[in-house]
Amino acid sequence: MNFFRRLLFTDVTPLVKLAKTKNIEESDLLALPPELHPQHIKVDMQEISWKSPRALLFSLIRALRDFTRPSYTWYLASSVLALLSPVFVNRFVGTISAGVTAETLPTALIYGVALGLCGFLSGLCMQHYFFNSLKAYQVATNILNERLFKHSLKLSQKARQKNQVGDIVNHMSTDSDNVSDFPLVFGDLISASFLIVGVVAMLFYYIGWSALAALAVLFTLAPLTNYVAKKFTHLDEEMMEHRDRRVTLMTQAMNAIRVVKYFAWEKSVAKEVTEVREKELTSRRRLAKAEVVSSLGYLAVSTLVLFVALAVHAWRGEKLDAAVIFTCISLFGLLEGPFGDLSRLISRATNAKVGARRILEYLNEDEVEISTEERTDGAAVGLHLQHLSLRHDGAVSDVLHDVNVNVPAGSSLAIVGPVGAGKSSLLMSLLGEVAPREGALHFTPEMPGRPRMAYVPQEAYIVNTSLLENLQFGEEVSKEELRRALHNSCLSRDLKEWSGGLRTEIGEKGVNLSGGQKQRVALARAFLRKPQIVLLDDPLSAVDADTENLLCERLIFGAWKDVTRIVVTHRLEHLAQFDQVIYIQHGRVQGQGTFAELVKSCAPFAEFYKEHGKTQGEEHESRPADTAQEAASINEELEAKTTRVTEDEDREVGAVKGSVYWDYISSLGGDGKYTKPLILATLLLGATGVTVLPLAQKAWLSYYSGHQTEWLALTAIGIYGLIGVMVLVGSLLNHLFWLDRGIRAGKNMHDKMLKSVLSSPVRFFDSTPVGRIIQRFSRDVESVDVYLQWSFDSAVHCALQVIVSIVLILGLMPLMAFVIVPVMVLYYVLQRDYRRPAREVKRFDSVARSPRYAHFKESLQGLVVIRSFNKAPWFMQNFYAKLSHSNRMFYSHYMINRWFSSRIPLVGGLISMATAVGVSLSAYYGVMDAGTAGLVTLYSLSFWGFLNWGVRIFADIESRMTSIERLKFFSNLPGEVSVLKPLPEPLRPTWPEFGEISVEGLKVRYANHLPQVLKGITFKVEAGSRVGIIGRTGSGKSTFFQSLFRFIEAEEGSISIDGVNTASVPLEKLRRSLAIIPQDPTLFMGTIRNNLDRYNEYSDDEVTGALRHASMWEYVQSLPEGMNSTVAEGGLNLSQGQRQLLCLARALLTKARVIVMDEATASVDVQTDALLQKVIRTSFAGVTMLIIAHRLGTIADCDQIVEISAGEVKSIRRPTEFSQEEIEESLV
Repeated sequence: MNFFRRLLFTDVTPLVKLAKTKNIEESDLLALPPELHPQHIKVDMQEISWKSPRALLFSLIRALRDFTRPSYTWYLASSVLALLSPVFVNRFVGTISAGVTAETLPTALIYGVALGLCGFLSGLCMQHYFFNSLKAYQVATNILNERLFKHSLKLSQKARQKNQVGDIVNHMSTDSDNVSDFPLVFGDLISASFLIVGVVAMLFYYIGWSALAALAVLFTLAPLTNYVAKKFTHLDEEMMEHRDRRVTLMTQAMNAIRVVKYFAWEKSVAKEVTEVREKELTSRRRLAKAEVVSSLGYLAVSTLVLFVALAVHAWRGEKLDAAVIFTCISLFGLLEGPFGDLSRLISRATNAKVGARRILEYLNEDEVEISTEERTDGAAVGLHLQHLSLRHDGAVSDVLHDVNVNVPAGSSLAIVGPVGAGKSSLLMSLLGEVAPREGALHFTPEMPGRPRMAYVPQEAYIVNTSLLENLQFGEEVSKEELRRALHNSCLSRDLKEWSGGLRTEIGEKGVNLSGGQKQRVALARAFLRKPQIVLLDDPLSAVDADTENLLCERLIFGAWKDVTRIVVTHRLEHLAQFDQVIYIQHGRVQGQGTFAELVKSCAPFAEFYKEHGKTQGEEHESRPADTAQEAASINEELEAKTTRVTEDEDREVGAVKGSVYWDYISSLGGDGKYTKPLILATLLLGATGVTVLPLAQKAWLSYYSGHQTEWLALTAIGIYGLIGVMVLVGSLLNHLFWLDRGIRAGKNMHDKMLKSVLSSPVRFFDSTPVGRIIQRFSRDVESVDVYLQWSFDSAVHCALQVIVSIVLILGLMPLMAFVIVPVMVLYYVLQRDYRRPAREVKRFDSVARSPRYAHFKESLQGLVVIRSFNKAPWFMQNFYAKLSHSNRMFYSHYMINRWFSSRIPLVGGLISMATAVGVSLSAYYGVMDAGTAGLVTLYSLSFWGFLNWGVRIFADIESRMTSIERLKFFSNLPGEVSVLKPLPEPLRPTWPEFGEISVEGLKVRYANHLPQVLKGITFKVEAGSRVGIIGRTGSGKSTFFQSLFRFIEAEEGSISIDGVNTASVPLEKLRRSLAIIPQDPTLFMGTIRNNLDRYNEYSDDEVTGALRHASMWEYVQSLPEGMNSTVAEGGLNLSQGQRQLLCLARALLTKARVIVMDEATASVDVQTDALLQKVIRTSFAGVTMLIIAHRLGTIADCDQIVEISAGEVKSIRRPTEFSQEEIEESLV
């Protein structure tokens, strides 16, 4: 009983029955077998060779022998049964030819039933081949994904800068899938080879030496395979290169969408992506044409070989009776599959080889060797640097030279110096991320294992999960520890403003947190780490002065007073509290000692600190929060209802709507009134011709076998060949038409989605993970580009083949309707029951992939933090969980397919057996000759195959239409409205001439169901003035700036610039008339020049001038390539301050009349800050400036200060009119 359950995959039946009663959910799906869990890979990993692509591919097959051996055994069994079919065809038709009598009728019936059984058993064996092969595919995916993720967690800084995130994610998705597909490809090649040898051997048996001619043709065409393989490799690599480039461009644009919106670069981004897309489609078109031509070439082989074999047989004077003809047709019909699929097999094998090469190249990238064994004791750890020198790869000089520092256990060290001096590089060395060129680093006391470390970078690393999980970071912490962490990091007050408390979801990259909040979350996480050494890289740059004092008092010199602290900082107010201070300039330690000693003995530092005094405000007292109240509320914050920023991925339920199919059909052609009907008619006509002409071929031979005296054998064979040429020409034209239309559909849908996404408001990007958007532009677009056209073509062909087979059988044997009708009813019930769960599970499978890739991408962006916290194992466990979930969805998907496909051969077998009985009886009663019997028998044998493939391909279309659903959703996103209130007359071409801003009764809310954030604010900014915007966190400062750029539209009131309501100005014109220097500097992968002038709108002299004004020209000149020097993805090869200075230069180039600065100089040193303030006053003279400030020095020389509180303007005064206490209160 268990044998039959396994044979027919009966374990899936409960799920199929459940799908009849409701829309199934993820929890209803099949449990994942233990051997498919990524954490429990039962494979000897030592057997897998990572030396070369070929070695990797074949060693995977050997290592997966527990799956590949039974898989190939089932495949060979299916092939043997398939080879038996022509034997029974020969015996069956031969019996009919000899005349069916009462004595020979049982023999004919036995052969006919045997034909049906062979078809049924062969089909059943194939399903077990797929079952085992797909398990091998999943285990291979687990192996590759695990290896890629583990390697990525060890990736060196050099390798990380060299490899773009998009490319690395492609290794895990596309390349991994292609390599994992190789065991299936190899199985198909084994079976194809076996069938070819078997067919040739049987030809020798049935037509003798005439088979030599067929063999000669096969060997003559063999070199074509090698040529096609090389051609496919070249074209596939070319297409993948363009696809990677396009996905990378989209990834960069989505990661920097605010910059794209601020500078109105949407059209430029779309143009850049579209240009690469055109190159990709050109390569895709060439590759597809090669696939079509080679596929038809291989298909022609079966026709050509049969033609030559029969022609030589006739030329030799041998008899061509119905038994010989239909036996040969049956034999060469077995070759149509292998030869027809050979081009795709070569393409898949090529993809696997290319994928293996790309994966191995990535796996050979440098890793960092950082010990994961930590010290068990909790005592503080000191460190000692001796003659330490660092040099970045490719640099001609050291970034740090001969550094000697001794930091006793439990002491504090401040590192200060100008931007680009090497401060952050020193921290990277202490973390083990950069190996010293000379010198050594020792931890004291020396003990086994590395110290327990915590690192807070300049740009805080935030994970897209809850605030609580961001704080815990895989650690088990108590409520009291959480309370202390929140108190010490000054997050308690912020926590009360979040409705979800600690359960509040933090958006991707902390999109719903301010810069200061992100830094404080990172500090709280570091506190919960209970470190022995803390490394802080300018952690106070994004917080206000009052919060800085609190953080120093509570955390840096409070809770961490016994912890070794190494702090890089541009904020110098608290240097006197550090045990040691080192001043670095030009990569060398210029001074070292206490703050007082440095001021006296180090002239460069004294000058540096003197500039600090000019740019900073006075220190002031901090005001501790009520810790008793915090303790009382921590339980409430833990129990608060989760609030989410990220929206669940869109997923339709139920059958795919007809409108989705129509969207795809519409995208195949133009917009003309008769274009779509004409395209559909052409496609249908082509498919009909391709289906009917092969029938005509076989029907002609059937006719000839019964009228041999009327036709010369060679003439009859010639007519067969002529019809064969017509079949090939028709197939070529049909495939090329589908190819052209399919690529056009992919282009149309991609372009529409690109325009829709780039036109979407910023709120869409805040609630949608970048990984999800990229999935639409990668996997879903690929589904339309590559697969959907072939699926539609195959579906139409299968449907017509089934219709032709039924018409042929019923036309010759009307009584067969009593068999076919009930069997077809059974078939309808089976396919109905199958399609319900199949489409839902496919949707689950598609949705489950995104979290895996999103987690991988997120991990790549925080490698240094992950390694410093020793959390690689925790991230690995999270990855296992997401991969297991995805595996479960895919397992359920292919098991449902096996359930259906194991039953369809029974339907086909019943029809074959019933047809054989009908043919035998018809021949017995003299109403059917042997030729007609052979024709009907052949079509009844192929009937089940078309039924099975037809439903499979229809289900495949339905599942792939989920890609169309998602593309349609992203193509119809609510867009930004360019003009809300049209002007009575055209806008002045010179607008804005002066930069006068008038805000009147401005009311703003983020959504209709949310409260107002701005509650009718009114103020005026004179042209050319400098205005500071101050207020507590959450007061509405950022909302006002978003309203200024129209990221959020006003509910009431207006913002006018030079007398023109901004709601009346086209968005592109408005945003190009403004410029912003953001708090988080965002750079693109490319060169320094194209980061400043991405679309070549300015001359080299203008770019050089901007760099000079931003104090970056000297640094740029020192680089080997100057302005053409490479900027790594996200600017990783530049310091935070250097990135900020480049953003300032970018703003200088725009020559905008209104400039917005959001704490833009927080990450630069005091000398550069002083210089920048001077540059701002001179280069931006006469320009209206709006400045969000956390520092007194930043707004000290403003013309006026607008204080916003709780969404209302509290006061508008000059800086001198504010008391010290009022400004401090508003800067929190």
